[in-house]
This record gives sequence, structure tokens and C-alpha cells, in this order.
Amino acid sequence: MIPSIAWNDYYSVGEPSLDAEHKQIIFCINDLFAALQEGAPAQAVRPVLDCLVQYTLTHFQHEEEVMQAYDFPGLAEHKKLHDQMREKTRTLHERAEAITGQDLLFFLKQWWLEHIQGEDKKYAPYLKVSHSRR
Repeated sequence: MIPSIAWNDYYSVGEPSLDAEHKQIIFCINDLFAALQEGAPAQAVRPVLDCLVQYTLTHFQHEEEVMQAYDFPGLAEHKKLHDQMREKTRTLHERAEAITGQDLLFFLKQWWLEHIQGEDKKYAPYLKVSHSRR
């Protein structure tokens, strides 16, 4: 079984509002993990996907606005990754009945943790530089 995710300060991008949103995404993923542990994966897939569809819209938009405000030069490339995840999440949502909870958990943990630890960390130094100038 894939373990749940515990928030670690390493995941922090240095912007409290974005960190709070990342924690909420992890919370959604952990809801699915808990349902799998309780033996109810089929009932958990749709609510988790509902949560993530909403978050891919609101969080990504907010994150892109922050990157733009801090003049992050990788915004266009980062936005492409967001667009791909928005589309993937919509597709998963449309096909929720055909997705196992275990497969969804694996995909979400892999994508979100890689994205937060890899891609989101790329803009974190721009936030720190801008905060230190204030």
C-alpha cells in the first residue's frame, strides 16, 4: 500500500497562501488514502476527483498570478504543466468509474509531489528575493 503524505517544510515554496493550498491538495490525496485503508475506494474516487478538479482550477490560477507578480521567467513553461494537469484531471473525473482508488492514489502522489518538489521549487527563490527587497 502506498503510504499517506505528511506535510514537510521541504515542500514549502515560501508563500503561505500557496503552501496552504498545497496542504489542501495533500489533504484530498490523504482522504483517498484513508478510504483505501478503510476498504471503500470506489466511494472515495469521485469526491477526491471533485476536490482536485476544483483545486486544479483555483490553485493553478492563483499560483500563476503569484509567479507573474514576482516576474518568474519560467511562467510560460510552468503554465503548460498546469494546463496538462487540468486536462488530465478533467479526463480522470469524466472516467471516474473506470479508475481504481489505488491507481488514482499512485498517480496523484507521484504527480503532485514531483510537481511541488520539482517544478514549484523553481519559483521559490524568486519569491524570497522579492520578499527580501521589501
